[in-house]
Amino acid sequence: MKLSIIKIIIALFVSGVICINAYSQQKIVYNCEQYIRNWKIPEWSIMKDDHISPILALDKNFTEQGDLSIKLTVSFSGESWSAGIVETEGLFDLTLYKAFSCEIYLSKPAPKGIEARIIIVTDKFKWIEMSDPVALSPGRRTTVSANLKHGNHSWRSEEGCVRITDHLKATIRKIAIRIESNIVKHEGPVYIDKITFVK
Repeated sequence: MKLSIIKIIIALFVSGVICINAYSQQKIVYNCEQYIRNWKIPEWSIMKDDHISPILALDKNFTEQGDLSIKLTVSFSGESWSAGIVETEGLFDLTLYKAFSCEIYLSKPAPKGIEARIIIVTDKFKWIEMSDPVALSPGRRTTVSANLKHGNHSWRSEEGCVRITDHLKATIRKIAIRIESNIVKHEGPVYIDKITFVK
């Protein structure tokens, strides 16, 4: 009898450990109440001719995972390329993560030509962005995923192509999400949800 009880306790302990390990491998949600209020529109972007100043709000009704989503109300003239951007600052050691992703919902009606891109800034203020933007589909959620695997070349800086290294991943100071107008006119809300680090 005692042996059976001991076996049950061991089994429960092992299953608990497995659950904890499985959970640790899942996505780490970054748009919970604790973190999402750190996202802001950077002051420098307001002074750039090719950037707009979107209206930033937090939305409780649109999120599928986490507490809140980011609501950006944009106004693109369509006369030239322009963008609206939100960023968060911190000390990010992403050496254990293989991707940073989010879901973006572009409201209807909206034209084709609205895109999104993820950007990281290192401790030496080096600006590194995804080489290729992701096209947003009007009326649908679009997953935007940035590859953080060691050695990949899907990023660029002013100097050209950038290879992701563990040192770079350990020295990130800013993460930004940029909504871009590829010379199309659009006014309306864009929702950013499921902001996650992926192991």
